[in-house]
Amino acid sequence: MNVSLGVTPKDKWHEVISIREAKTDNGTMYYLMDENLDFIPLIKEYLDMIQARAEREVSPNTIRTYCYNLWYFIVYLKIKGLDILDLDGKPDVLSKFKLWLKNPFRFYENVEVFDYEYVEDDLKTTTINAIIDRVSSLFHWLKASARIKDNPVIYRNVMVTNAMRDKDMLSHTRRNRTVQKNTLKSRVPQVLPKTVDQKDFKRYLEAVNLLRDKIILLILKEGGLRSGELLGIKLEDIDYGEQGIHVRFRPDNVNGSRAKAGYGRDRFVHLPPDLIILVDRYISSDWVNSEPDNDFLFVVVNSNNPTENGKPMKKFTLTSTLNHYNKKTGIKINTHKLRHTHVTELARDYLGKGEAINWKYIQERIGHKDVTTTMGIYAHLNAEDHKKEYQRMSDYREEKRKEKENDNK
Repeated sequence: MNVSLGVTPKDKWHEVISIREAKTDNGTMYYLMDENLDFIPLIKEYLDMIQARAEREVSPNTIRTYCYNLWYFIVYLKIKGLDILDLDGKPDVLSKFKLWLKNPFRFYENVEVFDYEYVEDDLKTTTINAIIDRVSSLFHWLKASARIKDNPVIYRNVMVTNAMRDKDMLSHTRRNRTVQKNTLKSRVPQVLPKTVDQKDFKRYLEAVNLLRDKIILLILKEGGLRSGELLGIKLEDIDYGEQGIHVRFRPDNVNGSRAKAGYGRDRFVHLPPDLIILVDRYISSDWVNSEPDNDFLFVVVNSNNPTENGKPMKKFTLTSTLNHYNKKTGIKINTHKLRHTHVTELARDYLGKGEAINWKYIQERIGHKDVTTTMGIYAHLNAEDHKKEYQRMSDYREEKRKEKENDNK
């Protein structure tokens, strides 16, 4: 593959294998296509199967993520001159694929041009595991549909450990003492969710010009919403009496946003009264002045292109807005970090009052499917939290000791 200056080998492979949007009877779908814009047949069948099997429509963003994961696999097969079915009963090929994924310069293996700067494509362990998961699912389907005889993905039975039981709140209902593990997946190093300091957030907020953007930041931090949930808010979702917003799942938002929770799992999120007042002020000023032809809360305002004003904000606009303020302030903030900050501050409020953390309430507030997910992500204390909790317990023991001494006198 010849590579011109300024274009990386990875860019070239995106021309050979591309992710394309398609309108189907099932709504918006994404597929992998070759340079002739022909579908990759087995991948298309697999993705259609996922959509058909689902109880409700699978989110287009989810399908696009599946395509992104499978893209690496199809590119690898192209590089090695293999077809998907060639891996029938050949786990060694998948092992080599895993090693290829771990190589940050994987796309330079067969490049003949040397007069350019190498660009790393370092994939996180979680991303590599997601790719392996999707490829494993693909071969599970191929085996079930009799396209291959032997699944190249190897699973092994491992004993259920106490740590596994601790993470599974329903472990006492399960009879199996073993669980199947995919041998290709790597252990993910445990990291604390990143949060933003109160002082940094205040300084960040002071640098924001538009009232709309201030409200976006405050709703993300004080409500813990996901970006799709934020962009899907409509005027009818604002409840001034109850002081909050309804997070509702809508599959057909024109800006492509949707609540992740899905059908039947709408929720209500209370917000500070001052924030609700700001929302009302924004609607009666910037929102009205943009002359929107829709009822989305967050629309384009003060755009250099007047024809864009009043249109619903999209994920790209939200990301660009945050990136602008990130450069302006030197503080890195994204929607995930603000969501993590919200949950972390809730948990610390409980600890500060000397109470047990109400994980069930936090789970329902942020829209997780079950409480184990919430606890698995957020049930971590930093060094300062440990210090405060230790001091609180020490004070408690000292108080009890003194009470006992007084009783013995």
